Order: sequence, then structure tokens, then C-alpha cells
Amino acid sequence: MKAEYITPAITVFKEDGTPDFDGLKKLYDHLITEGISGILVLGSIGEFFAMSKEDKKDIIRFAVDVIKGRVKILIGTNSMIPGETVELSKYAFECGADGAVIIPPYYFTLTDESIYEFYAEIAREVQGDIYIYNFPDRTGYDISPQVMLRLARDFKNIVGCKDTIPGVAHTREIIKIVKSEIPDFKVYSGFEYSVRWGRLYRRSLQCDSRFF
Repeated sequence: MKAEYITPAITVFKEDGTPDFDGLKKLYDHLITEGISGILVLGSIGEFFAMSKEDKKDIIRFAVDVIKGRVKILIGTNSMIPGETVELSKYAFECGADGAVIIPPYYFTLTDESIYEFYAEIAREVQGDIYIYNFPDRTGYDISPQVMLRLARDFKNIVGCKDTIPGVAHTREIIKIVKSEIPDFKVYSGFEYSVRWGRLYRRSLQCDSRFF
């Protein structure tokens, strides 16, 4: 089994609501010391949706400077505005990030074609590894394995996905449909079910077709 653990990191704030960079450094150092494979900055629990673009850029630059070279660093470059997602993604790669994890627009349900066009627009403009972020509980809709395969076929810089959905059926289908044609496509599961503890742990697990 090939597997690596990428932990989503919270964003530490000061009482005035500005980023606490001393606190962030302590957090990143602790996660790395404890042996994590990589860190996702500005994911869902990083509260990307509640920050200004300027604060996001400051955190991206700081996180890459602190983390880069020790473990993999992925950045959530999400925005409801596609152009801003492109801008943040380009900035993350300029800083030295290893990948951009991008959730599609939320609130309104998108068709498969609209999902494809959203990621296609970004992939055409961004040079760097892009990960599709599927989180139906937050977006209100699912990204199908077929759409992921089409995107991975058409854009070499769409290299993987984070599939945050309870159970293993959907993630298994991604492995079956996408990795069978594109073996290097990385599949991260946003939920890992622990039989021992009987609950869902929110951490990202990269898995290949031998895992399930």
C-alpha cells in the first residue's frame, strides 16, 4: 500500500483577527516534528472563506518559507471568484508551494459541464500541480469520477484530488476509473474511518487502488 498523510492546518489568529505568525510557526513545526508527510494550508479548517486576499497571500508566503524543504506543502487557493483563485494559485507557486488544492464554487449547484469549465479555466492559466477538492457537504454537489478523468486527460497539471466524503465508495470509484487510465493521479481521502475508535478522522490519506 502506498500512503502518505497530509494534515489540514488551522489558521491561528490574534485576538484582533489578524494572522498570528508566531502561533502558525509553532503549529507547523509541531506537525512536522510529529512525522506528518505534508501540510495543507488554507483548507476548510484553515478558514480561507473568512479572510481577505491580502491575508491569504501573507499566510501563503510565510507558510512556504517555514515549511518548504521539510515536508510537502499544499495551499488552498479557493475563492468564489475564478480570477482570484488563479491569482492566488499563481502566487502560491511563485512562493514555492508544491500544489494548489481548489474547491469549486459553493452555494449554487453546478452542472458537470460547469465544474469542468471552472477547473479548465484555472488549469489553462496556472502552471503547477492542481488538486481537485471534492467536498459535497460544503459545496452542495459532487464532482464525479468521470469529470475528474476528463479533466486529468485534458490538463496534465491536474494531478490529483482530495475526496472529502464519508465512506469509501466514491473514492474507490475515483481510483477505479481515473487511476486505471492515469496511474500517477493522486487520490487523497478527506475522511479516514477508524474501526477501532468508530469515528471519522479529518485527515487526508493518499491511496492507490490497492488500499480499498
